[in-house]
Amino acid sequence: MISTVTSTKLQPDSAIADSPYDLTSSENVSFFRMILKLIRMKQWIKNGFVFVPLLFLFAMPSVGQVLSCVLGAFFFCLVSSAVYIMNDIVDVSKDRAHPVKRNRPIASGAVSLGVARVLCSLLLVAGVAGAAFFNPYLALIILGYFVMNIAYSLFLKKIMFVDVFTISMGFILRLCAGFKVLKKPISDPCTMWFIFFAAFLTLFIGVGKRCNELKIMGNNSAEFRESLKGCSTNQLDQLIVMLMACTIMSYAIFVYTTQIKYLVLTMPLLLLGVFRYHYLNNGSELTGSPEMIIYKDRPIRCCLVFWTLMLIAICFAQTYFV
Repeated sequence: MISTVTSTKLQPDSAIADSPYDLTSSENVSFFRMILKLIRMKQWIKNGFVFVPLLFLFAMPSVGQVLSCVLGAFFFCLVSSAVYIMNDIVDVSKDRAHPVKRNRPIASGAVSLGVARVLCSLLLVAGVAGAAFFNPYLALIILGYFVMNIAYSLFLKKIMFVDVFTISMGFILRLCAGFKVLKKPISDPCTMWFIFFAAFLTLFIGVGKRCNELKIMGNNSAEFRESLKGCSTNQLDQLIVMLMACTIMSYAIFVYTTQIKYLVLTMPLLLLGVFRYHYLNNGSELTGSPEMIIYKDRPIRCCLVFWTLMLIAICFAQTYFV
């Protein structure tokens, strides 16, 4: 009896501090953070394109329409995270040689390839199955988005301009998903011109990102991105100016085709946002990721907020005063 009591006496504080339970807890928290980093929640802002068609109903949307877009964006978030994981799995060897990407969860070894594959599969199945239950057309769009990104990961990303067009198509599919869940015909002239505007805008941002990578990496750029092989900054700078002009013109034509006179007031905000982004991507410390430029630059955020508020005000006026 005495030996039993002696063997169960309290441990000193140092022994408690080194307890394996505390170590396991900290490791679980760290692993959870790596999973959140792996699915790239910051990139989910791109799926906000699913909500954009709400602003072009030119009427106050119903609760059902808003919920439809929320579900559409949620399913896109699941599948887009699966795409990011798949890209990291395919590019793991190259990411380990990259000065920044080597810190990604898979490349750094924080998340194993087996765990990454399981998580990718779960997210894909949940996203496609949920979309199919909600809207079969949405499921087809999301599945097409995933298949396109498989092709991008395997070979399309190696071809200059084709890689940027593929990324742009991802945003167009998000827009089409928004129009589909709202049951708004894509063949409508206003809708078509807005899709053209979105295509030129995303191409402008994509080519700008490639040009920035070329300037940062210099002669070593082709080692990290094969599509940049043989490209020059002069070529890309000229293309960026062309795409910027196409972006502005397509939005102007879209505004004209709507025949809503107050919509022209959004033009200055578009001009300011496009010019500001071009400046930041070429001559400031916020170069690189478009998401980080949007997150960190206050003038661009203000342009987006006021542009959105103005469209909401127009929808309200069209609903109750026209």
